[in-house]
Amino acid sequence: MKKIVILGGGFGGVYTAIHLEKQLKKYRDSIEIILVSRENYFTYQPMLAEVVGGSIDILDSVTCLRSLLKHTSIYIREVTEINIDEKTVTLSPNFSHKDLVINYDHLVLGLGSVTDFRTSPGGLAEHALPFKDLSDAIALRNRIIDVIETAAQEPDLEERKALLTFVVGGGGFSGVEVVAEINDLARKKAKSYKTIDPKNIRVVLVHSKDRLVDRELSPSLGTYCGKLLQKRGIEILFNSRLTSATPNEAIVDEKIRIKSRTIVSTVPSIANPLIEQLNLEKEFGKIKCDSHLQAKNRSDIWSVGDCALIPKSPSTPEEYSPPTAQFATRQAPILAHNIKSSLLTGKRKTFTFKSLGQMAALGHKRAVAEILGVKLSGVIAWVVWRFIYLLKIPGFSAKFRIALSWFLDMLIPTDTVQLKSKPKKGFDNLHYADGDTIFYAGDTGDYLYIIVKGKVDVIKEDVKITTLHAGEYFGEMALMSDKKRSATIKASGSCKILAIQKEDFDVLMTHFSDLKDNFTKTEIERLNNAKKRVQGD
Repeated sequence: MKKIVILGGGFGGVYTAIHLEKQLKKYRDSIEIILVSRENYFTYQPMLAEVVGGSIDILDSVTCLRSLLKHTSIYIREVTEINIDEKTVTLSPNFSHKDLVINYDHLVLGLGSVTDFRTSPGGLAEHALPFKDLSDAIALRNRIIDVIETAAQEPDLEERKALLTFVVGGGGFSGVEVVAEINDLARKKAKSYKTIDPKNIRVVLVHSKDRLVDRELSPSLGTYCGKLLQKRGIEILFNSRLTSATPNEAIVDEKIRIKSRTIVSTVPSIANPLIEQLNLEKEFGKIKCDSHLQAKNRSDIWSVGDCALIPKSPSTPEEYSPPTAQFATRQAPILAHNIKSSLLTGKRKTFTFKSLGQMAALGHKRAVAEILGVKLSGVIAWVVWRFIYLLKIPGFSAKFRIALSWFLDMLIPTDTVQLKSKPKKGFDNLHYADGDTIFYAGDTGDYLYIIVKGKVDVIKEDVKITTLHAGEYFGEMALMSDKKRSATIKASGSCKILAIQKEDFDVLMTHFSDLKDNFTKTEIERLNNAKKRVQGD
């Protein structure tokens, strides 16, 4: 059976799978479509700002992948490795220590982009909230509610003002839409507290140019955005950059310090880091594709969406498609057709598309839009914005939920319930009974283990080579070398173990070089002791 593997559950990947299902309907017995995604849902990103403001419910902006793709095999895993020479994709372990490897005949790279803090090293990565996916929107909404609740009981006026100050970096579409929703939500919620003076609420938008949405919209609409947001009480710092952040303040241009506990960064994105590792022709960190959406010099690899560099048309090969949903959803049916043509027979299609326009919501029933050259602003643009996006949302159930939420939002005040989840721990407390296997030789290295109580046996090739006791650790070398486990570890009696996740282990290794030396030294000592034991036997 031929396998088409699609990596990424965003607009490009999901819409490609939708069109492949339709076009390969007659060949389901001989061609399998596989989609790999980190989440089991598709997020309609243009609606995320409304999740922050509460105009729609948290789950209204997402649709279950299995309801959209009934004839696609869906893997909810992280992609850890792509081997284009062996034509395999390795997926992360899930409830085990074993990787999952899948083969492919055709590979579609739709891995999208990730937030890029590399050009903003001054604390933004640690203290600024990103705004890219559903979890970011939920975290931001929770933060806004949390600081207002705290400010209502804060006796110190200066601290209260800091809690009620919100700073957003970036005046593109994402920045403009999210700052409008933050402003609306903060001012609406603050009305419920007698102890909060509305004058102490401060919302600041920092933008590096002299006009908002300067790349996306015409000068007149960009100017309109700025004036409308300022009229609503939002401060705009033009020709400025959010350069740094601490737990207590935002720093603009390395000199202006704004006391704030809520800092949002809509910094530029870069293609998924997995793309960098591939031996493919790239430019600007993206995969160079031809007008058929095929990776240059490859017959089995295709790309779509944010991580691909695709010409807008064959006549303008140096003018590339922007990383927007509008283009990704138009690339998908062309890509599906061309994969079908490669597997079966048929003439390939060429991708060509001219943008229909752009839209941005400004909160408070206002928006701006430029559609087919027609400029709209205010309430009319807001109605058009909602109507067009409602039509574009995939799935009838999602359309119905959002339409209902919008209707109720006009009748019922916004609900500001805070949905807190338990914070992610960097370690896990584990208990093992006598004889339990903690991991096997050949498993993936995903944790460092520290023995709190009890002891464990280290086994190689069915031979116990040593026993480790409370206070000792194991599993570090597989993490440091990114290799498979070299031995099997079994509990010898009841034991308690502290497990530190690989991501946190990597942070420790980055900042404390002495730890790495100590781990290496310990491993050498263990190997020498094992050799002596074997020689003694």
